[in-house]
Parts: sequence; structure tokens; C-alpha cells
Amino acid sequence: MQVLTFDFHNTLAKCDPWFDLEVRDLPWAVIEHLGIVSQGLQKADVDATYRQLRVDVVASGNEVNAYDAVGQILGELGVRVAQNRIRGAIDDLMYRTISAMDPVPGAVETVRHLHTAGVKLGVISSAVHHLSLDLMLERLGIITCFDTIVTSASCGFYKSTPAIYDETLRQLVGVAATSVHVGDSLRWDVATAQSAGMTAVWLQTKRRETFDAGAPEVTPDLTLQSLEQAGPVLFDLLERIRMSVDA
Repeated sequence: MQVLTFDFHNTLAKCDPWFDLEVRDLPWAVIEHLGIVSQGLQKADVDATYRQLRVDVVASGNEVNAYDAVGQILGELGVRVAQNRIRGAIDDLMYRTISAMDPVPGAVETVRHLHTAGVKLGVISSAVHHLSLDLMLERLGIITCFDTIVTSASCGFYKSTPAIYDETLRQLVGVAATSVHVGDSLRWDVATAQSAGMTAVWLQTKRRETFDAGAPEVTPDLTLQSLEQAGPVLFDLLERIRMSVDA
């Protein structure tokens, strides 16, 4: 079974306030949202603790979702907050960022083209808050085009391990050797997808790797400068892969 998967941020859509919460600001934003700044907490200390947690996640490949991460950090800082208050604050903060989302040019049209052509589609994202991804894809009007949406929060694996790709292929009943992943990161979308046995398409953007400044020495199977008019190109790539396997 052939499938095609997309990364989310900077590939299908761009939402910097959401991304900043995900990787940098979430615990402190929750502290401010809950009005517990007066407990002697310092933003620099909280941010540094979250940063270390995220670095550890990347190194291990094992994700810690938004709710557990914030609960863990507040516990380490000696702050007792009910888990339902933490969950409510996180959901609210994430929801507020969605209005800042913009689709990547050509992304919506490309997804719809492939869906109409009968391609089985999925999303693979290193996201600590799964619900926000569902909401943003719904706002883009393409959530029904995807057969599965896998986040690191939902499956427990970060994109530093091919396990997140393996799990997505399992859900889609896809075969890695005939399947394609599209994303903007050489490290997480090309190198890791290729290590999972998939064909990797790099959407070349002016991005900076969040947790590692150096790009890996990898060669994408295909490089796209834009997703505009990319639907037929990606469909043709799937067909060429299928024909080479059948030959």
C-alpha cells in the first residue's frame, strides 16, 4: 500500500505563536495564565527547565506531551496545580494561537489534489498538543483529506526516531519502500523518514533547526521550492515508485 505523509508546521501551515508555545514558552505561559507568577518563579528558570526537557526528548526520541511536561516542570519547581487546571490552561492558550495560522502557499490545493486522486494521506508532526493540530487542519478545510494525523504527543515518539514514521505507516497500512514523506526539515523530515525506509521530499524553506544548528549530510529524493502546483508532481513520484517496485 502506497501512502504520502506531510509534516505540518512550515509545510502545510505556518503558525509561529503556536510553535513558540510548543518548543519554548508553554510552561511560563501556563504560569501567567493561571496567575501563579507571585510564587517566586522566574521566567528564565522556567524557560531553561522546559528547554532541557525538550532537548532530552530529542535525544531519547520519547515524547512528553504538553500536559505531562507542564505538570512535571511545575512539580519540579514546587508548584502544586491540579491537572485539570493545567489541561484547561494549555488547551486555551493553544486555541488562542490558531487565528495567527496561515497556510503555506499551494499546500491546501496540493492536499486536495492528492486526496481527489485517491492517494492515502497522513500528517506526521512533532507536536506536544495534538488537539491544536486537529483544529488547525479543520480550519484549513483539509482535515477530512487525511486518513490519519499522528503527532509525537499522540504516539509518544519524536521525529528524532523513525518510530513515529513506523507508527504512521502502521496506521495507514502503508509500506515504507513505496511511500513518500514531505517536509521542510532536512533532519527530521528527510533524514529520519529515509531511515524509516521512505522516499523523502524536501520542501526547501528558509528555516533554522530548533534544537540543532547543523543540518545533516543527507540528500533528499526530491526537492521542491514550493507546494504550488505540486500535486501532480507528487502523484507522478508515487507512480514512478510504484512502477519501479512492480518492474
